[in-house]
Amino acid sequence: MSNWQKAKIEKSYKYQSRVFSENINDLTVVSREGKEITLNDGRKMTEFVSCSYLGLETHPDLKQAIIESVERFGAQLSVARTRIKVDLFPSLESKLSEIMFGAHTLTFNAVTPCHLAVLPLLASGELPEYKFSNTPYFIMEKTAHATLQINRGLLQQFGEVKRVDFQDKNAISEAFEFAHKNGLTPVSISDSVGSMGGVAPVKFIVEMAHTFNGYAYIDDAHGTSIFGKNGSGYVMECLDHKLDDRVIIAGSLSKAFGSHGGYIACNHKSTIDFIKAYGTTYTFGGPPSLPGIAACVAAADLHLNGVVERRQQDLNNRVRYFDEVFNDVEVINKGTAMPIRGILIGNEDKAISMCAKMHSRGFATTVAMYPTVEEGRAILRCALSAIHTRESIDALYSNFSSALSELS
Repeated sequence: MSNWQKAKIEKSYKYQSRVFSENINDLTVVSREGKEITLNDGRKMTEFVSCSYLGLETHPDLKQAIIESVERFGAQLSVARTRIKVDLFPSLESKLSEIMFGAHTLTFNAVTPCHLAVLPLLASGELPEYKFSNTPYFIMEKTAHATLQINRGLLQQFGEVKRVDFQDKNAISEAFEFAHKNGLTPVSISDSVGSMGGVAPVKFIVEMAHTFNGYAYIDDAHGTSIFGKNGSGYVMECLDHKLDDRVIIAGSLSKAFGSHGGYIACNHKSTIDFIKAYGTTYTFGGPPSLPGIAACVAAADLHLNGVVERRQQDLNNRVRYFDEVFNDVEVINKGTAMPIRGILIGNEDKAISMCAKMHSRGFATTVAMYPTVEEGRAILRCALSAIHTRESIDALYSNFSSALSELS
C-alpha cells in the first residue's frame, strides 16, 4: 500500500518549510481596525486573507453579545451538550432554521466535526431519512476541501470511494450510474464553493441523487452567508431556497457568518436527534465556545434583519471592482460572484517571493501552492470583503504590478 501522506509531504516540503522559515506564514497580529492589521514586529498591512467575507466579526452587536454572555455564563460550561447546555444553543439553532427556510439544524465547534459526526452515520445506512441497505459508493469531488478528503480512509471502511472531477457533469453522472447498475447506493460528497476556486453543479448533483436513489452531502462553508436569501448559502440559492430531502448541508459559522463554529442542516428532526445521540464529535467533542455562540446568535439576527443582504450587495460591488482593476492579470474565479480570487503566479518559489514582496509593501495575501493547488499553479489567494475599499484594491494592484516587475 502506498504511503500517500509521506509522498505529499516529501513533494511539498521545500515550499512549506520556506514559507515558515521566511515568516511568510504564521504572522502574529497585535491589533486591527477593519482590514488594517498591525503585526508584533510593528509592520502594518491591509489584509486580503480573512474569510470573513462580510466583515461581520467586528460588528458592535456581536461584541456586545459576547460581553453579556460572559456575564451570564462565564467563559465556558465544560460539559457535553447531551447532558446540559445553555440557552444560547437552542436560540441559535432556532434562528439558523429560520435562516435556512425551515430546515432543521445542529451546531458544532467547527465544520470538520460536522463531517466526522455525520459522514460515518450516513455511510452506515442507518441515518434516519437517509437509510439504505445496499453497500454505499462514495463519489467524492477531487478538489474537495482537505477536511473532506481526510475522511476517505474512514469511508473506505463502508464502501469504495471514487474521486471525480465535479466540473465534468458526464463524469458525475457516470459515477452515479455505475453505482446504480452495480446495486450500490451513490453518495456524493463535495464542496459547494471551492476554497481555491470553482463551484459544484449543485442542482445537477441533486438531480442525480434522485435519479439513482442516492444522497448528496455538501460542504457549503465558503457559500454560507454570502449567497442566498437570509445568507442561507450557495446550496440553498441553487435549490431556490427549498432544501431537498436527499441533501445534507454542512455550513460554517466561522467565515462570512462572522463568529465561530459549524452546523448541519437537513429537512428532518429525526435525523438531527439521531446525530445528537450517535455523532461522536457532538457527544464527546466538547461544546463550542460560549462567547462565540453568543456572537453567532447576534450574527443570526443580522442575517434576518436585512444587514447581511446589504453587505452581500457591498461584497458583490467589491468583487466586480477587483475584476475591473485586475483585468490584465490571469485570475482564478474572475467573472464569478465568488469573493475568492487567485492571482496566478505558477512557479512555487516565485509565488513565495511575490507574497513576501507584497508583505513588505503592506499587503497580506495567502500564497497557495502544492498540495493545496496543482503543482506549477501556485497563486496569491485574495479573500475579498464587503469592508474592503476601492482604494485598497487599487493599491493592491499597483503594488502587485511593481513587485512582479521586480521579479521578472
